[in-house]
Amino acid sequence: MAAVTQIKPAKEETFANPSPIRFLRKREVIYRTGIPSSSLYALIKRGLFPPQIKQLGGKSVVWLESDIDAYMAQCLANHQAANDSQVKGAK
Repeated sequence: MAAVTQIKPAKEETFANPSPIRFLRKREVIYRTGIPSSSLYALIKRGLFPPQIKQLGGKSVVWLESDIDAYMAQCLANHQAANDSQVKGAK
């Protein structure tokens, strides 16, 4: 029988000032929001979606995670407000 070896967990690094800022690539934004790429850029052009940030030295773009979270929270709030007004109108 083979010997069982224990694997030590990776040492967690700690930083003096951890930054709450996190960038998301387009694939992650599409996954999180469910919005296709072409619609994403159309919404940005119309000012209805947070604009992307162009990375230095390349064609890659990112979005701030906080901007995407805020957009999704606003969509949910709009949806709930619309549902609440429909329920009140039905009574």
